[in-house]
Amino acid sequence: MRLWESAWAEFVPFLQFDAEIRRIVCTTNAIESVNARIRRAVRARATSPRRTRR
Repeated sequence: MRLWESAWAEFVPFLQFDAEIRRIVCTTNAIESVNARIRRAVRARATSPRRTRR
């Protein structure tokens, strides 16, 4: 609840945009989130030692 209250002043101006613009912003944020997860996974895989089969 505290986070929501502290971010409210920054969130309210977002609501003044047209619905189409808000949809684009939300879609872009979702895409960036997926990209960040992929980058994290690739980075973790590249730094961890490979296991060899015996």
